[in-house]
Order: sequence, then structure tokens, then C-alpha cells
Amino acid sequence: MVRFKFFLAFLALLICVGGVAGAYFYWKKFAEPEIGVVAQMEGTAEIMKEKPDLGKRHFDEAVELLKEGELVSARDRLRYLMTYFPESKTFHEAKRVVGEVNLDLLLSNIPQPKKTIYTVKRGDALVTIARRNGTTIDYIMRANGKTTALIYPDEELVVYPLEFRVEIDLEKKLITVYDEDLFFKEYEITGTNLPPDLKAPISTTIQEKVAWFGERPLNFTDANYMNCSKWIRTGKIGLFIRKGAAEGEEEDSSAFGVKVSKADMEELFTILRTGAKVSLVK
Repeated sequence: MVRFKFFLAFLALLICVGGVAGAYFYWKKFAEPEIGVVAQMEGTAEIMKEKPDLGKRHFDEAVELLKEGELVSARDRLRYLMTYFPESKTFHEAKRVVGEVNLDLLLSNIPQPKKTIYTVKRGDALVTIARRNGTTIDYIMRANGKTTALIYPDEELVVYPLEFRVEIDLEKKLITVYDEDLFFKEYEITGTNLPPDLKAPISTTIQEKVAWFGERPLNFTDANYMNCSKWIRTGKIGLFIRKGAAEGEEEDSSAFGVKVSKADMEELFTILRTGAKVSLVK
């Protein structure tokens, strides 16, 4: 009887060992490889969920064109990217570069459509030259490397009709400049102080460009013109574009308007002329 019980116990042990060995064999032979394949497939599926960045190629090609000095071709390639691949991770950098290239082309002597050379005649003044050519005094001075208002008969000046319009987006904190319907450049709004009753959407125009030094207004013939404060007044009360406080300066909380950096204010003052359209959006 004892031997029979021992035999049964031994048989049960063999069955257990066999079961464990069989389970291990099945795991190594079938289950583990299958799990690995499934995991690999799931990993591939995750990768496949990420759409390829089709705009990246155009961005890289534009960078190479910039290195070769082909500014117009590079800008046009980036404009193509912005139009057809707005979801690209390179979109915002492409927009920034387009803005910088546009400004470089505008202020340089590189030939561009609508850019012409004006030959100064006796009796001419910068103000009349700017008015006749639909541009600004500041543009003529910057594009021609002038630090004073002095001009001479037979002097050749680069001129360009500035037909820009402005969109002020309070939600995105951006001022965007368009050349007719084409994106030109955008500027970050560093601060906003508008009257409570001034609500978007608003359409208006630039009514006045003001240069101020100390306690007095001045014009471009003044020796302090290059270092004065500037702001742009629109047809809506309280809607100004002005320079915000620099780092370390105290902000004038009573000054109405949307505020940008000093460098951006200088650019906007240069390229925007009286009468330009301005729209305020949310």
C-alpha cells in the first residue's frame, strides 16, 4: 500500500515536471516569438502614425539657396512651403526667414519689381521725392545709406512704392505686414493698452507718423531724428503702434496702443506710410 502511494506521488511529480517543461517549450517556441512580432508591428504602427514632414525638403533646399546668395529663389521656395505645407514643423521658421529676406531685398540695391532709381533734380527735397514715388522719407534714407536729409542734383536714389497693409492680431500678439496680398513680415507685440471701448474687428488707416525728442516733436531734418522716439497713429482713437519699454526701462502704462521692440518700431516706421490700411482682429 505504501509503495503504491509512493508510485502515485512519483507519477504526479512526473506529470507536473512534464507540464512545466511543455509550458516552457511552448513559450519559447510559439508565444514569445509571437509577442515579439506583435510588439514590433505595434511599434511600426506608431511610427507610421507620424506623417512625413513634406515641407522639410523645401525648407532645406531654401537654406542651401540662401547660402549661395540666391535670396529671391530661397524666399519663393519658402513661400511655397508656407502655402502648401502649413502643418510643417518648419513653417514658423520659414515665415521668419521670409520676413528677413523681404526686408533685406527691400532695403538693398538688389533689383526688384517696382524698385526704381530716381535722379535728383535741382530744387528737389526728400519729402517731395517720397510723395511722388509713393514711399517714405525713412525708406529713402535707409535704402540709400543716408544719415542726413541732404541731397544733391544728379544724385541717384533707390525708391520703392510702399503699398503695405497691416493686420494687428491681439490674440496671437502679432502685427503682420502684407505687400498687397502677399505676406511680407510679422512683428511681435510686446504689450497692449487699448481703450475699453476699442473692440475688434476694426478697419482704419494710418493717419500720422510722429517723431518726438524730449518734450518736442521734430522732423527728419533735425539732427536728433535718428535717435528720437517714433509712433504711428491710426484713425481710431487709442489705436497706436509704438515702442514698448526696453529691458530695465519703466513702462508707461498710460500710453495707449500696441507696443513693439525699438528695432521693430524703426522698421515699421520705415516701411509704412500715411494712408496705409490697418485692421484690428481678435
